[in-house]
Amino acid sequence: DLLDVQTLNSILHIEDSGITEENFHEMIPLDSFIGQSADGKMVPIIPGGNSIPLTFSNRKEYVERAIEYRLHEMDRQVAAVREGMSWIVPVPLLSLLTAKQLEQMVCGMPEISVEVLKKVVRYREVDEQHQLVQWFWHTLGEFSNEERVLFMRFVSGRSRLPANTADISQRFQIMKVDRPYDSLPTSQTCFFQLRLPPYSSQLVMAERLRYAINNCRSIDMDNYMLSRNVDNAEGSDTDY
Repeated sequence: DLLDVQTLNSILHIEDSGITEENFHEMIPLDSFIGQSADGKMVPIIPGGNSIPLTFSNRKEYVERAIEYRLHEMDRQVAAVREGMSWIVPVPLLSLLTAKQLEQMVCGMPEISVEVLKKVVRYREVDEQHQLVQWFWHTLGEFSNEERVLFMRFVSGRSRLPANTADISQRFQIMKVDRPYDSLPTSQTCFFQLRLPPYSSQLVMAERLRYAINNCRSIDMDNYMLSRNVDNAEGSDTDY
């Protein structure tokens, strides 16, 4: 879009670049009233635009038409979204919200707050004073927001928290599990649960957690167990 705006500005103020009517078509790579749509395709910006020549004298009209096309290109889609939203929220009320506020209400907060997670956490087989828990919160606090988003997807299957803490319907769970030291952490997204094995240091925990959130191939252990059961069943059939 920025490139499109720059192109239109250059056409509108073309005389500033020393371009005249004589060399107009040598410098401007367009020869009719066509322009780039949102999906990157070249389309007529007005009905019959393919057959309307773009010239030095009508360049200002071209720019006006191109801007109008881009501004109204999504009118049908916007109208459909507006109609759908009106079934849930009275349209007049939407004017009371900014675009950012509406996004946060519908999609949640783009920033994953460690403090919010602490408010809704529940510990299992461990308490908040346990070294494992202290290491975890310190590690999560050192993560970038991008990493915390990956962490959220790892433990819950979603990438945002609701804007209102009261709307978090399920408490975040941290559970200590009996597995070998320095194993990879696992999760159960259906329960918003992180399962931590014992670690020899916070550094090792951070390394294992980063590996897990960046390389997890399935939402949770359910898919793994289903696949393993299928494999076992196939193996049993073969043995018989």
